[in-house]
Amino acid sequence: MLNSQHDLLPLVVQENYVLVDAQLLHKKLGVNDWIKSKISRYGFEKSKDYFSEISEKLGAGRKSVNYLLSIDMAKELSMLEENEVGRQIRRYFIAKEKELRGISQLPKEDQVFKGLKLERINGRKMYPYRELLQKLGYNYTSGGCSGRVSRYPGHFVKMGKLQLITEEFALQLHHQKQVANNRITLKQMQPVLALNFGEGAL
Repeated sequence: MLNSQHDLLPLVVQENYVLVDAQLLHKKLGVNDWIKSKISRYGFEKSKDYFSEISEKLGAGRKSVNYLLSIDMAKELSMLEENEVGRQIRRYFIAKEKELRGISQLPKEDQVFKGLKLERINGRKMYPYRELLQKLGYNYTSGGCSGRVSRYPGHFVKMGKLQLITEEFALQLHHQKQVANNRITLKQMQPVLALNFGEGAL
């Protein structure tokens, strides 16, 4: 059961790929047949569905191979088990995909104002506040929306029903959202080494 923080399967972030350690997934699913048989049976493709790397020699010329799976492959393997644990793991991967999708959808700084109507007031560039919040993924119905206006009144102008925000403060909100999203990504990264690595060494 995936009912505690220790049960979660860490995601491995490598360049543009988000991957799952096959050994950990195999252990969580409690299956008997190893990943090679799954690859052969269901026709998974190397460098698309999974990546493999030789990690170390086991002796007598044998080598250990680590497999990293795409989230789609991990979901499919979980679904194939047709049991509650497999369903839980699949739902876990779907939730993580949604988080990562939200991160990737954050526009780059030079794209923040694309499609928004520019207003110039006293030489300052200003943009529709609500539309900007939507573009950056903020909740525009929460108290934080009006709270910013009261805390930083010099960066907002109301014209009828339209509320505008300065370019400078808009970029600050973009930066804050980027930091928050990056924090999510960092939490999902696999540790470089176990925390107790090297304990007891001379």
